[in-house]
Amino acid sequence: MTETQFNARLNDVTRAVGQLRQEFAKSTAQLTTLNDGIKFAQSPNLDAFGRLRVSNPLTLFDSKQVFDNQPLIWDDSEVSGSGTTSTHSVDEARSRLAVSATTAGKRVRQTFMRFNYQPGKSQLAYLTGVPLVSGGGAGIVTEFGLFDDDNGIFFRYDEGTLKFVIRSNVTGSPVDTEVAQSSWNLDKFDGSGEGASLDLSKTQLLVIDLEWLGVGSVRVGWVYNGKIIYAHQFNHANIKSTVYMSTPNLPLRYSIENDGTGAASSMDHNCSTIISEGGQAKNGVLRYASTEGTHVACASENVVYAIIGIRLKSTHIAETVDVEKVAIQIQDGSNTGEWIVILNPTVTGTFNYTGETNSGIEVGLGTGAPTVTNGVRLDGGFAQSSTGGGGSGGGTEAVLNAIRLGAAIDGTVDEIVLCWMPNGGTSAHEIEGSIHWRELS
Repeated sequence: MTETQFNARLNDVTRAVGQLRQEFAKSTAQLTTLNDGIKFAQSPNLDAFGRLRVSNPLTLFDSKQVFDNQPLIWDDSEVSGSGTTSTHSVDEARSRLAVSATTAGKRVRQTFMRFNYQPGKSQLAYLTGVPLVSGGGAGIVTEFGLFDDDNGIFFRYDEGTLKFVIRSNVTGSPVDTEVAQSSWNLDKFDGSGEGASLDLSKTQLLVIDLEWLGVGSVRVGWVYNGKIIYAHQFNHANIKSTVYMSTPNLPLRYSIENDGTGAASSMDHNCSTIISEGGQAKNGVLRYASTEGTHVACASENVVYAIIGIRLKSTHIAETVDVEKVAIQIQDGSNTGEWIVILNPTVTGTFNYTGETNSGIEVGLGTGAPTVTNGVRLDGGFAQSSTGGGGSGGGTEAVLNAIRLGAAIDGTVDEIVLCWMPNGGTSAHEIEGSIHWRELS
């Protein structure tokens, strides 16, 4: 080998070593990136906080209309105008909301309960229905989603235009931020994205997931051929100067409205659920109230008397309240009776509510002998005083029920009242009682 050939070969080897060093450095950098954590693209596989979705959802609420329209859970009202109807079908497990031709009127179905959002957990809502069974066009608006009159996230059919909306009351008056279908930033559902196109005359499965913390993101879309496809994402952090809506604790809602110029139209409400992804810790403040030594005189057998009750303050209808337990005490005689927890009873007599300090609750106390009729009995049991009296009778019981305090569409708040019904004894029953509850703001 000549000197020239040797130098040429040496140069080739030097270049090869240099290339190997470059490849080694690149591989090392890639390994470092992998060690920093695998990155996933934004997709339905991630929850609202960017975590991989795994099989640990906690259902906060679910509603099927298999037997009736669930009147204990849903308020169903004509909120304005006239000519609206709501018709339940057992065969189709749905409620059909309708408005009449050229008649101004609005019909709403809304859950009495609001659903507590826990910071740091992705809240997921699924709602099914037919946005437009019949009619539509000018003068007709249908809506469904997670919202009320002041705040929320929902889909709107607006006289032929499809929109996603965030409603916010941060200014003190509700303001709707609308995004029309032509501006949806993930998939327009017109066949141009993943091939999905919306037919509003067919059943649709709306999906909403959100992070709140005041300034988080919201994704909205549809389940199409068994797959979540997000249509639009609302972003707020580093964009908004304040929270994007006043509260994330919202009801589910369906509505249809005719402004008086539209054709007869209808929509269907089918099924819905609210899920906390990653579970939900049992936080919140435990509170307690009692009759504080005031006895309610319960003199007549088989008559129900109001002892103590709770209801939401009108300023706190978005608060979640769990009744944890109740207690009853029979103060005199050798008496037996039945304690009953009743939702929204009619109370005749003196039963006054007073707001608790640092609480979303008002407590009602009976004086004299307030009697009770109507209402829905949620829980109950039997108790008796000790032989010869002595005031040792009664007991404490846990209350387990999926029904929580809520409010109607017009703001009328629910009441839960602990009651007593004498069914035997030697004298008038002198009763005291208490309620323990947990407040989740």
